[in-house]
Amino acid sequence: MKTVIGLFDDREEGMRAYTALHDEGFALADLDILTNDDEDDVPKLENLRRNLPASDAEVYLEGVRQGGTIITANVTDSTATRAAEIMSNFNMVVIADRVAELRKVNPNLTLSDPARDENVLEVIEEDLQVGKTAVERGRMRIYSVVTEREVSQNVALRDETLRVSRRPVNRQVEIRPDLFQERSFEMVEMDEIALVGKTARVVEEIVLGKEVSEKIETIKETLRRQDVEIEEIPAARPFVDYDADFRAFYNEKLSNKGVQYDELRPAFNYGYSLATREPFRSSPWSAVEQDARRIWEEKNPGTWDQNKAVIHYAWEKVRSAR
Repeated sequence: MKTVIGLFDDREEGMRAYTALHDEGFALADLDILTNDDEDDVPKLENLRRNLPASDAEVYLEGVRQGGTIITANVTDSTATRAAEIMSNFNMVVIADRVAELRKVNPNLTLSDPARDENVLEVIEEDLQVGKTAVERGRMRIYSVVTEREVSQNVALRDETLRVSRRPVNRQVEIRPDLFQERSFEMVEMDEIALVGKTARVVEEIVLGKEVSEKIETIKETLRRQDVEIEEIPAARPFVDYDADFRAFYNEKLSNKGVQYDELRPAFNYGYSLATREPFRSSPWSAVEQDARRIWEEKNPGTWDQNKAVIHYAWEKVRSAR
């Protein structure tokens, strides 16, 4: 037997947990309510002090001193987890959190770790935490380079050419004193040449800057949760309840084999015991048979093969009835 204990700061929540336990099938004789205003509860609270580690007992008793309510349930090993789950549905004090609160007041307080309590299974789940950080996605740099290209342009230039021409003439002239004096004429030939110059002008500006905007990104992640599965195991019916089934199996299959029913009773009983305890109750026969044979042979050497069918039938019958 185990005792499941729940502390409730709100008495009404504690009473609702008490009622839920009873509705689930826990006997009232196995349930109790402990408060600080009932003298009959004083020895029961002291009993908690004796049966719990001192540090844990102080957490529960301090809760009662502050007006809280303790619900206790005396349960079997197989129903302890279910009882704890029911209590946790009614704002039961999380002892780990209460311990943390007490340690804030007294850092030197030594308390046990509820996670190491063999009567406690923790329901654990992951939470998603999304933050953000700056990540460099790339860079852009601008710089100037000098390139050359050939260009051409047509320019109209004047080109002068001096020419000397002779024309035959037959014309009489008057004789003058200066007629045969030396004379000369000059003419200048002028050409135009292209004058090349360069000018620079800005034709485009390249500006490096940033555009900042916000975007919404949906983060998808798989979160794990460790749940505690609750399996209610009905109490095993006594062996005598299966006597009629076992005798019917004997009469149909074994009565003509020259063996009496009472001789096979130990085999029926052995199959019954396998079906009412772990791990044989929850495992398939293929996993059970090897260990079942070993245990049987230790007490009944060399008799497994002739009793196997009886043991298997009893095991299967009892399991199917649960």
